[in-house]
Amino acid sequence: MNPAIEILRLHAYEGPNIYGPHAGVLLRIRHPNDKTQYLRQQIRDAAQTVGLVIAYLETEAHPHETGVLLQARFNTNQPAIGAALCRIIVDAMRNEAVDDDALLDLASHCRETALPTSAVQLIAEARRRGLPTLLRPDGRLQLGYAARSWVWETHTDAIPDPPWEHIGSIPITLVTGHDLRTALVKRSAADMPVYTADDLDCDALRNLLCDPSIEALVAGLNTDSLVRYGLPLDRCEQAVIGDMGGSRPPSADSDAEWLRAIGLPMLLSPNPALFNLSDPRLHALIPYALNGVIGL
Repeated sequence: MNPAIEILRLHAYEGPNIYGPHAGVLLRIRHPNDKTQYLRQQIRDAAQTVGLVIAYLETEAHPHETGVLLQARFNTNQPAIGAALCRIIVDAMRNEAVDDDALLDLASHCRETALPTSAVQLIAEARRRGLPTLLRPDGRLQLGYAARSWVWETHTDAIPDPPWEHIGSIPITLVTGHDLRTALVKRSAADMPVYTADDLDCDALRNLLCDPSIEALVAGLNTDSLVRYGLPLDRCEQAVIGDMGGSRPPSADSDAEWLRAIGLPMLLSPNPALFNLSDPRLHALIPYALNGVIGL
């Protein structure tokens, strides 16, 4: 066993994240040597063995202390399976042998959690109509968010006819930052009948999106969760970018990752981002605000 091979970061992104708009996995490994091509091939082979569909696989290597930092990123609709697959691959690199039993177990889990064809067809139709979709923690498929959602039992083979006219997205405001975030959540909800919550991680935000009693939402987002898990939704009405206060989140390896996490919501909104221009550290985000910014 080679103890010099170590996982430094393994992030399973549930949706839009600091590296792209889709769910996927980030793996960073400390290794004595540059094994970029080997890592790439192992991920491809293992994904094929397990039955995991992946796309846009990228691998790279950088000098790191006395060895090499290997990094791999790929998209997949089953990020938890992808992260488990990466752990098996790293164990194989350490032990110079693949644990075939672990791969078979993961393949079985992958089949059990894969969506049936009927659910995949429903998702495709919803996306054709420009409607959001969400896989709930209980395994059911949800079309739309909160009060405008419709839920379907995925184990049913027959394809239903959803109430398409009811399904959609509620007004959602996403707020990032540290020092100003709580105040900005309150300010964004002033004089409006809206549900508010602060310091939400990915799971907590998803739970609110599953709540049919919520008709409008203002959510303050935990920055470390943004770095590690991304977001469980693909759209919002308004992004409010507060500040880069506090210390760097534990899951961020650089200030650049920290900054991208704070700016992530503005990539999901069709409106200009409300932006704290008084924090100069945020100014690097302005060119990425596709719909411009409005100073707070």
